[in-house]
Amino acid sequence: MLLMNRHSPKIIVLFFLTVFLGRLSPAHGEELVFSTHPFANPAAIHKTFQPLIDYLQEETGVAIRIKIAPSYTAHIITVGSGKADLAFVGPSPYVRIKDKYGGVGLLARLRMTDDIGDKVVIVSQASAPFTSLGDLRGKTFAFGDPQSYGSHFLPRWLLGNSGVPVSALAAYDYVKSHDNVILSVLHGDFDAGGVRLDVYRKYADRALNVLAGPFLTPPHAIVCRASLPRVLQDKLRQSLLALRDPAVLERIDPAMQRFENVVDSDFDQARQVINAIEAR
Repeated sequence: MLLMNRHSPKIIVLFFLTVFLGRLSPAHGEELVFSTHPFANPAAIHKTFQPLIDYLQEETGVAIRIKIAPSYTAHIITVGSGKADLAFVGPSPYVRIKDKYGGVGLLARLRMTDDIGDKVVIVSQASAPFTSLGDLRGKTFAFGDPQSYGSHFLPRWLLGNSGVPVSALAAYDYVKSHDNVILSVLHGDFDAGGVRLDVYRKYADRALNVLAGPFLTPPHAIVCRASLPRVLQDKLRQSLLALRDPAVLERIDPAMQRFENVVDSDFDQARQVINAIEAR
């Protein structure tokens, strides 16, 4: 027989709060790791994501720290092997992580003004005589990181479909980032390169020409370790979808409007392009 006294209701409430918070937290005294690839220098990356991290910490009551992987590949391995709890991913890293490791869940996608963060352009110097991608046969091309969708896989696929496989280029190389692609073309190191539209717009006042595009791509997203407690996953997702503070959103990107729902099929284009490139 259960004996009740005047303190029993409070004890019951405290018990259920303890159970709930225990489910919400990854483990007592632990913190979540938020992984990202090195798309900029460490100081710039912390400046980009720290306001978001602060917001999520306040919303969930769970400590979170940023961990910058030394490369795209290291980022993929870190997230895929469960050594990160949260991550910022582009289309190629997500597909690699999901299809090879499986232990990752989608939380929300980034939504930009006019989807400029989800579009790619092929650029050349403004003075270059090129009028189509076919004109790049026998020329040089700058790719970003080998695991980047917007600065490698999609541009390479577009070139191939225009009769310019990489074997038909005079030379090509990987220059690590979208910004480096732009700068390499501007400096005349390469005849052309492919970058996200939002990156191109940072240099739109320079002597550049959009040779082709923009081409729509799958989104960038925030993902989580699939084994993260479900109640914490739900809280993180709800917090991202509810976020409207421009001071947080614009730090990620000046054109960012909000976070939105995202599903695995949103990345089917990336799967098809990557598979086509790797089958050649």
